Amino acid sequence: MRALKTKVRGLTKPQFERLKELTHHTKNLYNQTLWTLREAFDATGMYFSYYQMDKALRAGRKP
Repeated sequence: MRALKTKVRGLTKPQFERLKELTHHTKNLYNQTLWTLREAFDATGMYFSYYQMDKALRAGRKP
């Protein structure tokens, strides 16, 4: 897998910090989803669909 690099110009410092924060959360969510898929597949031998994964992650989140 290759990373896609894009230059974003013209952002103020608060906008850049917010973008950095959001991309960090996105990375964590992606990694959590992969881990959950792997654990579920190892335990059951079945693959979660997108909708099953969405439901599982929403059920496990903290309010």
